[in-house]
Amino acid sequence: MDITRRCDYACRILRAAYRNGDERMSVAELAEREGIPYAFARSIQHDLTKCGFVNTTRGARGGLRLGCDPATVTVRDVVEAVQGPVSVSECGAGSAPCGKSDTCAYNKVWRGADRILSDYLGSITLKDLFEMGGDHPKVREALGDCEGGCDACAGRINLALTESCHGKASN
Repeated sequence: MDITRRCDYACRILRAAYRNGDERMSVAELAEREGIPYAFARSIQHDLTKCGFVNTTRGARGGLRLGCDPATVTVRDVVEAVQGPVSVSECGAGSAPCGKSDTCAYNKVWRGADRILSDYLGSITLKDLFEMGGDHPKVREALGDCEGGCDACAGRINLALTESCHGKASN
């Protein structure tokens, strides 16, 4: 799965709106600050408004500001709104199932990867990401950079995978 430039810019727009608080900011100012071509920023702003992620007001005192609760919107929500379902392969998530999917081990691998990636992106809220950045525990865990070393991370990841497949693990 590739994060498109459009999705990257949408994430930057949301971060800028979050940092600006209740103050509205013009798309021109935002585009300049974030290094996004103005026309592209306007197009993305329209999509983010349709999704309810930003609110816009026209006029001299107009502009955009965050229109959603960043504590409830996840990175997956943004990715799916901007570029569609989270998927590493058309084979695994295509709308028309492959005729070989029942016997193809790769199909199951791709579907498993889709699930892991979707769960990961869905576990990170915008608020947490904007406030913690790369220090977000889920990001650090995914990178193997958490307290207790890589073995501790691997154990938590294996437990999380077991729990997601079989319900909560018993002690």
